[in-house]
Formats: sequence, C-alpha cells, structure tokens
Amino acid sequence: MKTIKKIFGIGIACLFLVQAYSQTNTAYKVETFGAFATGKHTPFWMVNRNWGMTPLHAGNCYLRGGVSHEQKFNSDWLWGVGIDLAGGSGSSCGKIWIQQIYGQLDWKGLRLELGSRETYTSLLDEYLSSGDMLASNNARPVPEIKVRLKEFVLVPYTKGNMYFKGDFSVGKPMDSKWQESIALPHTQEYTKNVLSHRKAVYFRFGNIEEKHKLQLTLGLNHYVQWGGIVHRRDYAGGDGYEAPFHQPNDLLAFFKIVIPQRGGANYSLNDSENYAGGHSGTILAKFDYKVNDANQLSVYLMDFFKTGGNLRALRDMLYGIQYKSSEKKLLSGVLFEYLYTKHQGGPIHFVLQDDAHAYLRNTETGNNDYYNNGDYTTLFSHYGQTLGTPLFLSPAYTCDDGRLVFKNNRIIAFHLGLEGYIHSDLQYRFLFSTGKGWGRYRRPFLSAQTGFASEVELIYTCPKVEGLNVKFAAGYDQGDFFGGNTFGAGITLSKQGVISFPKTKKQSKIL
Repeated sequence: MKTIKKIFGIGIACLFLVQAYSQTNTAYKVETFGAFATGKHTPFWMVNRNWGMTPLHAGNCYLRGGVSHEQKFNSDWLWGVGIDLAGGSGSSCGKIWIQQIYGQLDWKGLRLELGSRETYTSLLDEYLSSGDMLASNNARPVPEIKVRLKEFVLVPYTKGNMYFKGDFSVGKPMDSKWQESIALPHTQEYTKNVLSHRKAVYFRFGNIEEKHKLQLTLGLNHYVQWGGIVHRRDYAGGDGYEAPFHQPNDLLAFFKIVIPQRGGANYSLNDSENYAGGHSGTILAKFDYKVNDANQLSVYLMDFFKTGGNLRALRDMLYGIQYKSSEKKLLSGVLFEYLYTKHQGGPIHFVLQDDAHAYLRNTETGNNDYYNNGDYTTLFSHYGQTLGTPLFLSPAYTCDDGRLVFKNNRIIAFHLGLEGYIHSDLQYRFLFSTGKGWGRYRRPFLSAQTGFASEVELIYTCPKVEGLNVKFAAGYDQGDFFGGNTFGAGITLSKQGVISFPKTKKQSKIL
C-alpha cells in the first residue's frame, strides 16, 4: 500500500513539473462501482467488456483513479505517460493493484508503448460485439512493449484506394502467483513466467470516410505464449509434480515464435514435435457500406485457427452484421453475431504418434482444442479472464478443481446487441446471448450445457457537470453455459476531465 502511494505521489509530482512547460493539459479520471447479485457470480455481461475490473464473485465494489499526460515536442513528435490505480473487493488481482501504468512515444502516426494499457485494437464493436476471438477487452491488460500504427496509412501510388495498419508486441503476463494459488492445492498443471507475442496486419481497400461507398478490410492476427517454467503432474510416480521444465526464452527462441518453427531437443516434447510455443490466429474479412453521411452497414467474418492445426477447416467462424449511426436516435446501433466452433478439424490429432504410425504425422490433424495448450495452461487468459471471446467460459468460472483450462470450447452461440438514445443525455445498451456447448473433444460433457445471458445499461451524461457519467447496469443469466443462474445490478459513477495549471512566465512566452 505504501509503495503504491509513493508511485502515485511521484507520478503526480512529475506531471506538475512537465505541465509547467507544456502546451497541453493533463487528464484525470476517477471511477467507483458497486454491485450485488443473487447467484454465485456477477451477471456475465457485467463482468466482461471491462478489462478485468469487475470482480466475478457476487457482491463487490471497486474504486479507481488515474492521471495521464501527453506533450508535444513539435508537430511530429509526442510523448505521454499514465498511471491508473484500483482497489476493491473480490478481485483476483488482490485488494489493491495497478490497472494501467505506461509510457508512449509517437512519431507522426507511429506509436511506441511500454507498460500495461487498456488499448482496444480490434475492428469489432467494443461495446456491442460478443468479442474478438483473439483481442478482446475482458481481461486485465498484459504489460507489453508494443509498436503500432494508430490509424490506417495510405499505401503510396494506390490513388487513395489501399491502406495499411499493423502492430507488433512482446508481453509478460503477470498472473503466475494467481495460477499457483489455484493449481497447486489440487496438484494441477500450470506454467509460470511465460512470455507472449502479438502481431497483426490489416489491408483496407477503399475509404468510406472520404470518397467510397464500400470498403473491404482484410486482417491477419497472430498470438503466442512461449518460454516459462512448466509444472506437470507426475502421473507415473505419485501425487506430486515432475521436475519443473524450463522452456527456452532466449533470442533464438523468440525468432522461432515470431515466424513459427518447431523447437528442438531442449524443448518440451510438445514443442519439439509441434511449433515452439502455443500459437493461435485469426483471419478477418469485413465489408463496410456507407448508407449516407450518418449511417453505416457492416458485414464481417472471423476465422480462428491454431498454428500447426487444421488451417483448411473453415467451419469454425464468427459471423456478424451491424448497423451503426452517428446520430443520437432511439435506435443508433444493431449488431447480430453467430459463433460456431464445434468442428476444430475433427476429433483426432495425429502429430504425436509412435514409430509404427509415423505416416499419420503429415495427415491433416484435428482436436485443435481452442484456447488450450499442453504446456501453456493459461494460453488465452490473464488472471482467469479470457483474452478472446468470453463465450468460451473463462477459467475463473470453472477452476474450483484447480484446472486452469477452458472447459467448453465446442459451442454454438447467438448474440444480439442494441444501443440508442432515450434522450440526448441518456444512452442505453442491451445485450442478449444464448449458447449451447459440448465441452472439449478431450473431455466432452455428458450432456450439452445451454443458457442465456442478458444485460441492460443506462448511461447518463450530466449536462451541468462536464465529464460526469452515471451508469446503471442490470443483468440476468440462466444456465451452466454462462456460469449459472444469477440476477444482479450495479452502478458506476465516473468523472473525467483535465487538470489546469497556472501558466509560468516561460510557458507564456512559448504560447
């Protein structure tokens, strides 16, 4: 607690110092939240889409506050810093934690980020979508070193018809102690001190913001965990663990995961036979049609795959259609999505075979077991919350037995999102999802799990107090697919704005 207070105090002092020589303002935000629920968990959609801030367990609250500062060197260069502290009850992160702490350096449209920051990079709707299959906003952000283009950049000599965008990052998930606290009491497998890597590239053809009625965006995303210390159960020798296995994490190992390659003799059996690291990716195709200056219609599909798995099995996809308006009217947005992930290349994986069946290793394989990996137990979660779609129920819901895996990834789900304005100062959102799941090929359910989850939000923007927002949310879930039956409600109050400082003589001369 004292350490966090010191960090916060030093940060504030530094911001006061740099503000004296700045032509920009320092921003702040404070927020408080409280909720109750009748079941074991807070309703599904109240927990998700919130960067891991809302605790899973019923009856909780939090308080957070942060400051950020951006300052220009000149017209091309800008730097910034930010810190966001939080504390509350029922969170897997502890009673007090640093939600965001970062620095940034911008040169024109290129940004270098260092630290932990809530940066939503998906092209799917941040508030209405059920979630990007690879890069959603459900879990606490992972500390990363990231280089990215902030906006789409025109490709030269294409006469304004082709644009490019991308990012590249290396990260360090911080939930090793949390994993150990869950898995160790039950002697279940876990992997500590892993590293992560993301990269994405998008190409856009057309530009509805300037001159076209239709644009097509194609994107490829790649995510991998690597390195780490693998703790496996000793199935042959008793109730304990095998000797911890250290996966390579040097520069050569990094090259092997950036451009996926098989490991070697110094890797685990899984990584020596397959690509080193736990890899997954998505392919996105998105069509946007400009109906008029205020309205847009979008159709998209997202294919999820595991590197080294069945790349030709295109049955497993997220399909979506969305109407969105920039006008404040009763219905300003409608989104419908359908997610199918039952196929996974079939039930059999042929890579690990004995010598008598080695010919099967080159056969197209199945049992892709989305979001799970034999060595990287929490491949797609951070502090128990999913980094991808929440429709694969996060490990935090199901880890009472110590297993940190996604236990239900063969699913069919439908999702509806609506938003609009009851009044110019009163916005609403409504989410409704229904799903059916069969578990995993490795561990199928005896009977399929079903259920639905719903939420309504009312967001009031106070016209008399700039930056003050009040959000009321209520949700009702039913069925094991979404973690059990529960009804709950919560309220969030937030205030944001800028901190104004008196101008110094030097600053007045600059201005």
